Amino acid sequence: MEMQRSSPQKQAGVEVTRSKSLKGKWAKLYIIRRCVFMLICWREHRDKANR
Repeated sequence: MEMQRSSPQKQAGVEVTRSKSLKGKWAKLYIIRRCVFMLICWREHRDKANR
């Protein structure tokens, strides 16, 4: 029995799907990092204003 190989088109489709998935994950991480940074800065600014 021979193993069936994926066509180049299917392989390209899988790569596009992986690429979109990775871009989505990086975008989510970027947003989370920005939010955390903003919250930290806001808290420091608030603490300085109360002194």
